[in-house]
Amino acid sequence: MIIALGGIYAARGDLTLTWVIVIATIAAITGESVGYWLGRRYGKRLIRRLPLVNRLEGRLEDAQKYFARHGGKTVAIGRYATAAGAFVPFVAGLANMSYPRFLAFDAPAIAVWATAITLLGYFFEHQLETVDTILSRFGWFMLGAIVLFVAGRILWKRFHVQDEAGTKS
Repeated sequence: MIIALGGIYAARGDLTLTWVIVIATIAAITGESVGYWLGRRYGKRLIRRLPLVNRLEGRLEDAQKYFARHGGKTVAIGRYATAAGAFVPFVAGLANMSYPRFLAFDAPAIAVWATAITLLGYFFEHQLETVDTILSRFGWFMLGAIVLFVAGRILWKRFHVQDEAGTKS
């Protein structure tokens, strides 16, 4: 929402549109890089210490395999999901995704995201509630789409494997 406000101020002539986009992009890349490095440095220790989360320790190898195959897509798409997107950089670091690969997918996604949100504020300068509604609904829509995709993929694999096992007998 703050980035959209930057777009609103740019539309009013108080800020430069290009600089709002550049600063938003740099700030978001910095924030996600911090999340990545926190996951890389402290993620495993954190999982081992938290009472309910420590049950996930056995899933670390699965997370590493997943990020080796799908990490780039997850990082890029995760930028657009509301709450879940905040954890993607941490998990990418925890899963030992290489930092250059992380940035190769994260930076372009952030640049598009920062540009879109800034322009949303810029073009809907006098309609702050509309901007807020669009941003919140889009984030929840993306989160729902990701959940449906993952659930569909799990179900497809489960039934596909069962079908293969049934036809081989």
